[in-house]
Amino acid sequence: MAGSALFYFFSRSLPGALAFFLSGIFIDLDHLFEYAFAFGLRDFSVRRFFSAAHGHEYRRYFLLVHSWEIALLFWAAAAFLAPTAWAVGFSLGFTLHILADQIYNPCAPLTYFLWFRIRHRFDGDILFPPEVRKRRGRP
Repeated sequence: MAGSALFYFFSRSLPGALAFFLSGIFIDLDHLFEYAFAFGLRDFSVRRFFSAAHGHEYRRYFLLVHSWEIALLFWAAAAFLAPTAWAVGFSLGFTLHILADQIYNPCAPLTYFLWFRIRHRFDGDILFPPEVRKRRGRP
């Protein structure tokens, strides 16, 4: 929210600030895929969804949208195809979300590169090793 407000302050673009805000939120919809893969959607529970994500309960993390490669594509599109405040706001919100995840989540350094996740078959033990050790009661 603060990031989109700052974007608006500097750009004076309401569409750009809205795109910043929405891209930073809707990027997390890809977590539904992990949940569906692990538990199915038949008995979906919002409480269980957040608990599983926060507790790193998944064996596989696809994170199909959380990707530095996709962020780069958005920036290229913003620069060359649609150089508008909306496109820049969208790209910035998306990128800052991935950066925050990279900094604050207990993950391997390359976890937010799609090629790295594919190379390791989306294995949670490799992508989030500190959290996996904690969950299994090991130091």
